[in-house]
Amino acid sequence: GEGGMDAANLLKPMLARGQLHCIGATTLAEYRKYIEKDAAFERRFQQVLVKEPTVAETISILRGLKERYEVHHGVTILDGAIVAAATLAARYITSRRLPDSAVDLIDEAAADVRVIRESQPEVLDNLERRLRQLEIEIHALQRETDPSSVQRMEEAKLEAANVKEELEPLKEHYEREKARSREIQEAKMKLEQLKNKRDEAERSNDLQTASDLTYYAIPD
Repeated sequence: GEGGMDAANLLKPMLARGQLHCIGATTLAEYRKYIEKDAAFERRFQQVLVKEPTVAETISILRGLKERYEVHHGVTILDGAIVAAATLAARYITSRRLPDSAVDLIDEAAADVRVIRESQPEVLDNLERRLRQLEIEIHALQRETDPSSVQRMEEAKLEAANVKEELEPLKEHYEREKARSREIQEAKMKLEQLKNKRDEAERSNDLQTASDLTYYAIPD
């Protein structure tokens, strides 16, 4: 659109003078729509046609990205999920290309798992809701003095005590698991950061830092 043409006009002088080196990725349809229309802009680029990866190649790509998405979402991605994502994306998401469509499937599925895992289990929700109802009922019955209300209040107190007895160990277990999951995610994030620092050190030829991180900071 107009914004794209404005951006092209800004880039053309810098590309022509060699002040800017640009690598872009797009589809053939988008290239024809936005680049080919401006011959002067198109001349500044060399086309490199990249074939869509096969399902097997996409599986390999996803395996390379697996750890990054595990760290980001705090989940464990099984190899079967990777194979399924690549296979199903190729079969059913025909409007998109691999590996992008398969990566999105993994990302969305991992996000859904994270939301479900971080949500309180239904059994806890039901018990907490029942306990609140009983506490409200007990509070209301405290004002009553007739025998049936007094009897009902005693029954409600007994039920509330039973609900609490059932709720507390479940709640403690849930909180422990939640804390453990958070600790694992934080450890994975720290490990990912160390690996990124090591990779950056290797790219900048800082071999001492790369060696220290590899042998003393990053666990086997």
